[in-house]
Amino acid sequence: MTRIAAALALVAAFASLASARDPEWGGLGAVAASPDGKLVACGGENRVLYVLDAATRDVRQRIWVQARVGALAFSKDGSRLCLEDDDEVLHIFDTASWKEVAKVPDAGDCSFAPAADLIAAVSTKEKGVRFLSMTDGSEKGKVAVEGRIGGVGLDAAGTKVAVLSEPAEDKAEPKADRNAIPKELKGAAKKEWEQKNDGYTATLRWFEAPSGKAAGEAKTFYSARGRIAVRQAGELAFVLNYEDVCARISAKGEVTIFECTGSYNYGRGFSADGAYAINGGLRHGAVTTLDGGTGVKFEVDRLPGWPEYWAGFCSSADGGFWGVTSASRLTKFTKEGKVEWTGPVY
Repeated sequence: MTRIAAALALVAAFASLASARDPEWGGLGAVAASPDGKLVACGGENRVLYVLDAATRDVRQRIWVQARVGALAFSKDGSRLCLEDDDEVLHIFDTASWKEVAKVPDAGDCSFAPAADLIAAVSTKEKGVRFLSMTDGSEKGKVAVEGRIGGVGLDAAGTKVAVLSEPAEDKAEPKADRNAIPKELKGAAKKEWEQKNDGYTATLRWFEAPSGKAAGEAKTFYSARGRIAVRQAGELAFVLNYEDVCARISAKGEVTIFECTGSYNYGRGFSADGAYAINGGLRHGAVTTLDGGTGVKFEVDRLPGWPEYWAGFCSSADGGFWGVTSASRLTKFTKEGKVEWTGPVY
């Protein structure tokens, strides 16, 4: 094993143990675009929120938020910017004055639905999910959830949330040695075999939002460790994970395993409308439609030195998307996956 390969393996191991919103690689870790397309916000390891003019990429605001930036989202009308830090605190900024108007503790692994002015956040204290307003952080509802939560995902309308548990060892689940994997299996088929024979299961629960009323539950052979991204879309829940063992899961627990990039998903994100996922490896990535098709592939130029990792993505009002990396680079792509602009933010 080369020095770089060994270092990457070590980084991957630590990443799988990190908490929900710790930036994974340093540099920038989160990005959000305003609904009118005029602003883009990003932040990460250095605890600074950057607000840029989307057209000129000039930095308009630099706000030190003290904790590392893990997630960002604009409200439907663009009047608020929500920021989740690595201490599981939600910050809400007024985008006219850039003053902080609300600070909500115990709000981790946030999933945003701007159309409904709603956030679904994991509550460590109350062992469940809280539903919060994107406008002022007020609590609109909550629900207790049995077991440890691996990830949560609202639908775009903010009416339903999917909650996936962390993997649990299950004696009723087949467990086979990895050497027994049929040699003819490749890609997603190989990953499905591994999932079905690893001795672990997970539970996927659905709740109405923001009432928290139970809307379904399914036990599934699919489980995902470490950081995951969850999104509810129609009758399906979608899960993206670091190892690119992604899944579509029906209300009956039926699972379709799929890949987005064919490598590791260092960065993961969904479009605001919940129609597609954006995932990135080192320099390359892919936009994958959640109905089963793959849209476009993309890549940026290679920087010298230590490898650069994609860390986060968001869609933009013009149909394209933004991405941020561990090298503090921000990149704007067209909807065809072509680089429109790329450069550092500091």
